[in-house]
Amino acid sequence: MIGKNIQELIPDYNEHEFIFLNRSLNNENSVDLTDRLEVISYFEKNLFDYIIHLAADVGGLFKNLNGNASMFSNNIKINENILEACKENNISRGIFVLSSCIFPNSPSIFPMNETMIHESPPHYSNEGYAYSKRMLHMQCQQYNNTFNTEFICLVPVNLYGPYDNFNPKNSHLLPGLMHRFHNNKLNNEQMIAYGTGKPLRQMLYSVDFAKIICNILFDKMIKTDTIICCNNEEFEINDIVKTLTTVMDVKYNDIHWDSNMSDGCMKKTVDSSKFKLQYPNFKFTSFNDGIQNTYNWYKSNIKTIRV
Repeated sequence: MIGKNIQELIPDYNEHEFIFLNRSLNNENSVDLTDRLEVISYFEKNLFDYIIHLAADVGGLFKNLNGNASMFSNNIKINENILEACKENNISRGIFVLSSCIFPNSPSIFPMNETMIHESPPHYSNEGYAYSKRMLHMQCQQYNNTFNTEFICLVPVNLYGPYDNFNPKNSHLLPGLMHRFHNNKLNNEQMIAYGTGKPLRQMLYSVDFAKIICNILFDKMIKTDTIICCNNEEFEINDIVKTLTTVMDVKYNDIHWDSNMSDGCMKKTVDSSKFKLQYPNFKFTSFNDGIQNTYNWYKSNIKTIRV
């Protein structure tokens, strides 16, 4: 999702050539990032100056619950291979993307800041993914300290937007709901939301995050850092569903809440003071506009979306 949004920003950075890797491309840039030899070989054949590391075995709550072991293993392999390839090929600056799910489930205070990542365990539902991202954070710090690299870790909150994964079983909250409600509406079926609707979530439009990544990558004033990326908005999942139903022209009162399904982490509020201090004029897309843009894109691309 984020890579595709960065692709659309390339005209703003035309002094650089961007190469996008994806194991499913079926061309010379198809790389299995869990395969060390394949990764090392690919990087040796290219002369990259920077890296934006977005790749991960990632999904929503229910994929995490069912795949903690495999997600931990796959992401550790990916991160190890990428960092080794960077070191061996003199790529000394880049963006490495973490996730707000890496923060403690029971922190000492809210909102949580960048110093609290390793304070206590993450929520059990996504500990495989969360710990692999915590290890990436530690690895970047060690590389920066040992090899004088400039690897910057960005921590986005819940992402949504064009090019997302809309699979109702493995996707994140919003795209899964959007795809399910759209099909329910077409087929005149009962619409179901999972959990109680009470957990709190901060949301970030993927187009905004793509802009943030490029801004920070080429901002030479930032050398090594960990930066939480979000605005001040926080919503109950119940309110997220209300906004979604309004945009989709669905009656909120027709939604049935299945409280037997897991809520996941009830609250993981983070503090974006550091980002706002460095970029006080950054304009975030409003949540309503972001949802509307995403649904418009979804309808226009429904035959080719990831499900």
